[in-house]
Amino acid sequence: MGALTPMAGFVSGYALVLLGLAWAIDRLGARSAVRSARWRTGSFVYHEDHDAWKCHEDQWLWPASFDPDKRVVRYQGQHAICGRCPAKSECSPTPGPREITRQVDPWPHSEAGRFHRGIALVVAGAAAFLVGATLAGVLVGGDPSAIDLVALVSTLVVVLLGGIPLARHLWSTPSGFPESFAVEASSDAPGVPDEETVAEVVDRYATRWSGDPRPGQARS
Repeated sequence: MGALTPMAGFVSGYALVLLGLAWAIDRLGARSAVRSARWRTGSFVYHEDHDAWKCHEDQWLWPASFDPDKRVVRYQGQHAICGRCPAKSECSPTPGPREITRQVDPWPHSEAGRFHRGIALVVAGAAAFLVGATLAGVLVGGDPSAIDLVALVSTLVVVLLGGIPLARHLWSTPSGFPESFAVEASSDAPGVPDEETVAEVVDRYATRWSGDPRPGQARS
């Protein structure tokens, strides 16, 4: 069967290192997103059934606007409640109520997720291309040894199988954006807005937020 040639051994090993690097980039990006979300929300607790946050003073923050370009929902507390809150200076020292943002799309469909996943896919694709090109060159160039073929083909299969989970989001759809506004609590639940308020926010979800200022714009 012979011995593995240095070229086949180097290419196989380097491709596996690249695959590991691709997964490391993806996982580090996901962890960074989790840490960033925890930093933005602090000790606030998200209630999916209400689509609202509850702060450590047991008050609610309800959806205030939706950015359709960045796919971000902005939640805001009530002016009167936040203004007299004993934790106002630590929680939200700036004028106005406390605000929290939440990415609608789950990882990796968010903007940051697509960026990190894209880099990971490029690295994994480079590994597959390297092994495939080397394998093609060995087959075309002469009489390759069986062990070289086994090593290169096995490495190519491993790289392709390892890259499939990274590419799966390309043909799957995000599941984080609600088709209807998720305020389903009973009317006597504390802090739940009335039907008129809910209807207003539902309508806002479906529109482009001209009243939500972007950099360089003033609030209308």
